[in-house]
Amino acid sequence: MKRQETRNPNIVLVGFMGTGKTSIGRRLSTQLRMRYVDTDDVIERDSGRRISDIFAEDGEPTFRELESEAVRKVSNLYNYVISTGGGVVLKEENMVALKRNGIIFCLTATAEEIYRRVQHQSHRPLLQTPDPLMKISSMLEERHPYYAKADYMVETTGRSFGEVMAYIKRVFTKSIRDPK
Repeated sequence: MKRQETRNPNIVLVGFMGTGKTSIGRRLSTQLRMRYVDTDDVIERDSGRRISDIFAEDGEPTFRELESEAVRKVSNLYNYVISTGGGVVLKEENMVALKRNGIIFCLTATAEEIYRRVQHQSHRPLLQTPDPLMKISSMLEERHPYYAKADYMVETTGRSFGEVMAYIKRVFTKSIRDPK
């Protein structure tokens, strides 16, 4: 007799760039024996182009549409840790889709900490500006109401990967045992 696979919800990680979504997501998937997918990887694979090229050649609106397509795909999965791009929260339809089969954790950090983490990364199209720290601060403020729609907020500034993962695992495990 074939074993029935449990259809656990996904762990969905949202938050601004540099908050640890990819690093935490990959580690969590390994520890929890769940599959891992990053919406940015889905976009690059499906379009055959790098995110930075999409931004440069077609602009942010085109990228956001490709991002929504990627969200529609991954939101139908179960038993995954899903890392998303920092702006995925800007479209309500994305959050609705991700919540359908997932518990959404928003990883947060201070603007200064984010800048420290990403300042040497040249693949960040939104930071190609004379004052990246100011850009990060204004984008965080602008996106705060969208990030606040997550099920749980998780501060990563001053916390180790282990501390952040322990919190997410504890909340996730509890939510599976005691669904609302």
